[in-house]
Amino acid sequence: MLGLIFTEILYELKKNNGVLGERELLEAVKKSLADHYQLEVSEKDVRKALLALEVRGLVTFSTLKKNMRVVKLNSK
Repeated sequence: MLGLIFTEILYELKKNNGVLGERELLEAVKKSLADHYQLEVSEKDVRKALLALEVRGLVTFSTLKKNMRVVKLNSK
């Protein structure tokens, strides 16, 4: 299941020119997985996948405000 979450995160970022707010990304991934695969994933699962993608160097986080982060897709 983690592989599907990785794929969906990367797809959503590419669809939005490589940049998306963390909250918007979480909601889009959860909705997409529920619609296409009938999978209910928790916010914790999506955040775990985001962390793994960050460790692998595929995405980075930037802080805009105290409680607002942006996820950026790294180009290789």
